[in-house]
Amino acid sequence: MILALAGVTLSILTACVPDATPSGDAARTTPPTVAAATPTPSVSATTDARLTAPASARVAPTCDNIMDPASGKTVRDVVLPEGAVTLPDYPAIAQGPRCSTDGSPAGDDYTWSPASRTDWDALVAELTTDSAWFTEEGPRGTYLTYKIDGRYNQTFLFTGDAVILAPWKAATDFVIGPPLA
Repeated sequence: MILALAGVTLSILTACVPDATPSGDAARTTPPTVAAATPTPSVSATTDARLTAPASARVAPTCDNIMDPASGKTVRDVVLPEGAVTLPDYPAIAQGPRCSTDGSPAGDDYTWSPASRTDWDALVAELTTDSAWFTEEGPRGTYLTYKIDGRYNQTFLFTGDAVILAPWKAATDFVIGPPLA
């Protein structure tokens, strides 16, 4: 127990070691740097060039090309049966392909589409009027999400020029957008 506590204390102390001590004026104006933990992605999508490619350099999104192949997720276009009542459309910001894990409205929905900061800000303003929705910063951008019983649910992720929609926050890792044109 004491050994484990000492290890935790040592790791906390070493994570907060400042950079080399500056001298002169730099000593008064340069704050110490704290080492930040690097988040570990849940899928191997981090090696895919699509994670950093701008939306304008990509082909049109389809259900066949927005998912990370390493995720093991396959999605299909949502096809409603004849005579079915259609669900309301996603907000205009998420008007990419409407894809689900089983091709029906009952499956987990995913999409990717280009979006501007103005579009994103409008979506945030619209959804955060309901106190359950909130934003969080993350390694790929800004999340707009909500929780039920402490668990993340439907989540939008704004990457700077595109938006991803996934059934829960961690599932946004499965969507990397279409390949380069």
